[in-house]
Amino acid sequence: MSGFDLVPVDGGDPVHLPPGETVLGRGPLLGISDKRVSRHHGLLENLSGELRLKATHLNPCFIQSTPTDDPRPLQKGSWHVLRHGDFFSLLPGRFIYEVVSVGGDERTPRNSQMLEEEEETLPVPPDPAVDPRPAVRLNQEEPLPSAAPEEDEEAERPFKVG
Repeated sequence: MSGFDLVPVDGGDPVHLPPGETVLGRGPLLGISDKRVSRHHGLLENLSGELRLKATHLNPCFIQSTPTDDPRPLQKGSWHVLRHGDFFSLLPGRFIYEVVSVGGDERTPRNSQMLEEEEETLPVPPDPAVDPRPAVRLNQEEPLPSAAPEEDEEAERPFKVG
């Protein structure tokens, strides 16, 4: 049976979620003392290898694709399925957690080790936004030529304002 850990993006120890329901909020489980976070801020449900989050307070929980994306609030009382690699937060940009699957059968011999044929050539999928290049060979002794001098790369980058 697989389980889930919550990994704080700002650092700290992962929090293992037991099967069933877990109340999220201010208190010892997540180590949050900020009074803007309710003691019953949200609810996680870990059942049959699926993890769901529900905002239970006036201040919502937030879903993010990455830690730097704009947080999207969850509607109070609505469930949202969380998957391995998803992020959620209890305040916009604060108390961000990554969902990590643990203890499942996600690793197989096919994806947990490199096969001999794959060591020789890695195919590069076509991408219209990128110049096509030949396949990259592993263990290649010659260095690849640089596409452009570093000075030119820096000159072409737009400046960020603010």
